[in-house]
Amino acid sequence: MDAHHFLYLLLWIAIGYLSGSIPTGYLIGRLKGIDLTKTGSGSTGATNVLRKLGRGPALATFLIDILKGFLPTYFAMKLQDCTFIVTIVAVFCIIGHSKSVFLGFKGGKSSATGLGLLIALSWEVALITFLIWVIVVVVSKYSSLGSIISVPLAPVLLYLFHKPVLYIILTAFIAVYIVLIRHRENIQRLIVGTEPKIGS
Repeated sequence: MDAHHFLYLLLWIAIGYLSGSIPTGYLIGRLKGIDLTKTGSGSTGATNVLRKLGRGPALATFLIDILKGFLPTYFAMKLQDCTFIVTIVAVFCIIGHSKSVFLGFKGGKSSATGLGLLIALSWEVALITFLIWVIVVVVSKYSSLGSIISVPLAPVLLYLFHKPVLYIILTAFIAVYIVLIRHRENIQRLIVGTEPKIGS
């Protein structure tokens, strides 16, 4: 890889990471006088916003976090034909959301941002994944359980929809990251029965 291509790759990495790093929930919380990193679960995602600020701010956080993953991935797909760059952009959107440079490398669980990039890759897969998440959450009242069950199905669904192999590997990697790493404390609380339900 020559210097030109390396700088081009760095540009896309920066776009993905900085987009993901926009601390939506934190900024909305600060407008209400609340530092979400120091209350509730400490996450800046929509679930913690819902618990501490209510439905309106949570919905705004959810939608903006989706856009943080969708827009960079979508434009990466449209502006060049390199599947590898698309996967790199998507990965760094997720990393940016969970490890925001603006929050001392803290952030959210990345589920909404992951949904956004999935919409860019395949809206059909994104819709099915989201519907599974909704069903699990409505039945169980656990937002984390919805992600833990629905997210790992994304690479399987992409395979069924015959998307490029690299996209399937990408979503598998992100699924493992979101579910096993970002939700590890939620998994532990679910096992011992101390995970708070939505509305609690």
